[in-house]
Amino acid sequence: MISSLLFYTLLGLGLFYLHELLLFPQVFIRPLAILLFYVSLKDSLPLAFALAVLLGLLQDSYALPPFGVHLLSSLILVGIARLARRTFLVKNSVFLIPAMLLALVFQELGVRLIFTILGSWEAFLVDLSWTRGVELIVTALLTPVFFSLFRSLEYHLGRVGRRSRAPTTW
Repeated sequence: MISSLLFYTLLGLGLFYLHELLLFPQVFIRPLAILLFYVSLKDSLPLAFALAVLLGLLQDSYALPPFGVHLLSSLILVGIARLARRTFLVKNSVFLIPAMLLALVFQELGVRLIFTILGSWEAFLVDLSWTRGVELIVTALLTPVFFSLFRSLEYHLGRVGRRSRAPTTW
């Protein structure tokens, strides 16, 4: 589990750096949400929670909202992904895209509810623009592409880390 956590953490840091520091003004997708959804659909629930905490704290330390908002939204995403995994048996892209869209909508509603609880009553209806909706839809549509990228990285880096099982002759 430690090696998987290290791999996904480094992948999350790379995606965070790429999205927040290099592509932010031009690209409006959520690659960290896709990574959390991918890890949450796998078998290891402690790995998904640990990654959600690490990436949520990373986003909280970078963003301006109150500390803990991204952490709670990451945990909401993990919970919805686990529910979708159990309920819909998400295995192919036919169910993957709507499940991701549903998870992103619940994550967005969770963030807005957290802001409302913290005392910003008008925050629930602020920034309900078409760009926010398009961001959620494009992120959901790109989910199968990112999933195949994550699977190929796991496969190729897993092969690099293992020794060949060829018999040795003396």
